[in-house]
Amino acid sequence: MRTITLGPVRLALLDGDLRAIRLDGVEVLRRLSYPVRDPYWGTHPTETLGEILEEGPDRFLYEHRFAGRGVAFTGCFRAEVTLLDGGARLSAEVALDAPADLAVNRAGFTLLHPLRGVSGAPLRVRHADGREEETVWPALISPGQPVFDIAGLAHEVEGVAVEIALRGEVFEMEDQRNWSDASFKTYCRPLRLPLPFSLGPSAPVRQAVEITMQGQARRAAARAAPARIPLPQVMVAVEPGLTTLPHHPALPDLPRSIRLTPEVPDAVLAGLGGGRADALEIILPEGADPGSVLPALAARLARAGLAPARVMALPAPYLKSHQPEGPWPEGPRPMELIAPLRAAFPGVALGGGMLTNFTEFNRCRPDPTVVDYVTWGGTAIVHAADDLSVLETLEALPEIFASGRALAGGKPLHLGLFSIGMRSNPYAPDCLPNPGRERLAMVRDDPRQGTGFDAAFAVGVLAGAAVEGVASLALGMTDGPLGARGDLARVMAWAAARAGEAVEVDLGPVVAIRSARGRLIANATLEARETPFGGGVLAPASVVIEGEG
Repeated sequence: MRTITLGPVRLALLDGDLRAIRLDGVEVLRRLSYPVRDPYWGTHPTETLGEILEEGPDRFLYEHRFAGRGVAFTGCFRAEVTLLDGGARLSAEVALDAPADLAVNRAGFTLLHPLRGVSGAPLRVRHADGREEETVWPALISPGQPVFDIAGLAHEVEGVAVEIALRGEVFEMEDQRNWSDASFKTYCRPLRLPLPFSLGPSAPVRQAVEITMQGQARRAAARAAPARIPLPQVMVAVEPGLTTLPHHPALPDLPRSIRLTPEVPDAVLAGLGGGRADALEIILPEGADPGSVLPALAARLARAGLAPARVMALPAPYLKSHQPEGPWPEGPRPMELIAPLRAAFPGVALGGGMLTNFTEFNRCRPDPTVVDYVTWGGTAIVHAADDLSVLETLEALPEIFASGRALAGGKPLHLGLFSIGMRSNPYAPDCLPNPGRERLAMVRDDPRQGTGFDAAFAVGVLAGAAVEGVASLALGMTDGPLGARGDLARVMAWAAARAGEAVEVDLGPVVAIRSARGRLIANATLEARETPFGGGVLAPASVVIEGEG
């Protein structure tokens, strides 16, 4: 990553994209990129053919020529920043070409807007026909697109006025917090149009964006001292097929969240017995009768010695994503499983929600009056998998938990697995293959699993969950691609030993969780940072664990 400074403007270049565009220290735009996405929403990797970088006293120019890696398309991105009186202007163009028709779901500019100073703030939208509309950026997470038909945007971020003009396509906006991204996303083309579409000789992409930013940063208010709050219960996830071990080898007493289907063999159930099974997640096969399948499974679980404290069930078609307005899958809806589930598991707390991301939870919300808790899970790499994007998701998590709490009607949040890698893929047949163990979106086998980076990420997740009153969540699996290894297992052991204890939490760039019996400290940035308590410097994306044992 290369940092560019031009007067009051500061930005970063990373893999051909512009990142963290700031004026007077205020983040105006989180990212300007130009992805080409396949029919399953995977992003085609590219290779650089050439770059030009020119820096002057009042002007910055960057040009990036690239080609698809293993896919036939080429492109050129050109960006120029010029200083203005009291501000600056960023002008950018992108051209994408393919020698033969290439089926894509997206091709062209994507703008990521930051959350800080933006969520809940006023927004003026200029539409393609010239009309202007006054609205607001969503405070709670929008289940669908909050803004359609965008030709321009105008708003203010912490004292800096921002105006954005877009040409070459009609754009719309997503609330990316649904997928744990710490941003709102302006993208093309509209999802109401047929997908996939063709990028090819008769359909090239030619787009332009102009961003004008002027003003000075407002002085930030001093942060309040952290309050003492209960630490959530940390669990380990088990799922036959993804895991082979029924218990974590180093953490045998850790409470378990077990996911299975009614077809699970008796031998597997027997192997799962003999330990804590605090949470059970049941995937009901398509076409199965819940009135007969669920009682039969409950009887088999009892024979295997599994007595869960909490149970939720989900029809298998709801493992895939659907738009808020539907259409919904044939068969029972999630809330229609509650009555047969209560009959099969009398006296057990029953949950409602989803077994995938907050996106699906937000679009198909449980009725809090008929469930005892709500649930969903999370992955950090739905849209992007570089280190910076993964760490940025930690900023979105408190807002996700707060939005979920607002929908829970006072019921507790007993959440599923939160990991970097993807457990299941609601947007494609399965997680994407990753034989080279690269940093790729929508893969299960992420190379950071089991490293200090993974542990630092988990501390950030846990801290955000504590601040927003989450009751429990899983941070790793017993084994397999999402297994808790190395420092992550140590973090989970530290937290499990302090479940429910009062802790102090700091959500700064260096995340800290302090109990009376020790501290978890994580550097959630890509730069070396001093610890907030003195005593040394933390390496990028690393963790310090005090008070083990």
